[in-house]
Amino acid sequence: MVLQSFEALKQQLSVTRKTKKRVIVVNPTDEHTLSAVIQLYQAEIIIPVLIGSKSVIDSRLEKMGIPEKVISALEMIDISGDEAIADKAVSFIRSGKGDVLMKGHIQTRDLLKAVVKKETGIRKQAILSHVAINEIPYYHKLLFVTDGGMILTPDIEMKQAILKNVLTLTQQLGYQQTNVAILDATENGNPKLQVSRDASELKARSLQGAFEGAVVEGPISLDLSLNKDIAEEKNYVSPVAGEADVLLVPDIVSGNLLGKSMMTFGQGKMAGLILGATVPIVITSRGSTTEEKINSLVIACAMSA
Repeated sequence: MVLQSFEALKQQLSVTRKTKKRVIVVNPTDEHTLSAVIQLYQAEIIIPVLIGSKSVIDSRLEKMGIPEKVISALEMIDISGDEAIADKAVSFIRSGKGDVLMKGHIQTRDLLKAVVKKETGIRKQAILSHVAINEIPYYHKLLFVTDGGMILTPDIEMKQAILKNVLTLTQQLGYQQTNVAILDATENGNPKLQVSRDASELKARSLQGAFEGAVVEGPISLDLSLNKDIAEEKNYVSPVAGEADVLLVPDIVSGNLLGKSMMTFGQGKMAGLILGATVPIVITSRGSTTEEKINSLVIACAMSA
């Protein structure tokens, strides 16, 4: 299975209601987070658990015009203070009371601090990494870009961990084969660039069986990854050319620029997750729209399913 759009996935989850997941929402006092949660709750896709100041959450829901019968049906844990809220939310996940963790109005570092605590956290892998899932009119399927949000300048071992994290996601979403492009400026690479050497090494490791369920190509340029016609013009032959599912970027700056370019110039839609914990973590920026938060939740629920 290959995913073409967020809407198709949302409809699939709506039909298969047995996949309804418990989402632990950390300090949901902003309208976009609450709106996304309420919409998916009413669509019977999720069961939200709202952790934070009950009076503040109730007040916000009332201002949004949410009916009292809906508000009274929501599960809320009344607690104040960002650290205490984050610790309580993570404890719910750790004790098996939640399938997805979602950031609300709280600093990312405060939430992740609770996630990675040695004794009480929910870190599963050595590396936590970010993946942006993009739906753009230019491309014929969803595109996974990693890591443009967590790890600043990953070395080769970190890149391998990032790749394994995103492959866990695609495989849990039903991908039989994931096409991975290790991005570089050109397909020829440059031995003077660490980026090029890393791309070649990751491809070599793939050929040795390091990444089950994936075809890894690199170094490869962005245009060859996404456009078969350009690949044919350059006589570049690879099953990944024009069919990439995952773009592994060199560093956080290039990943961030690529993702925001798709949104700003490409009229794209986006979702964002943190991978490497025991459950998917929905973390979007403060400027994220309700739609982006809904998309992120849909992906997280599908992964959890």
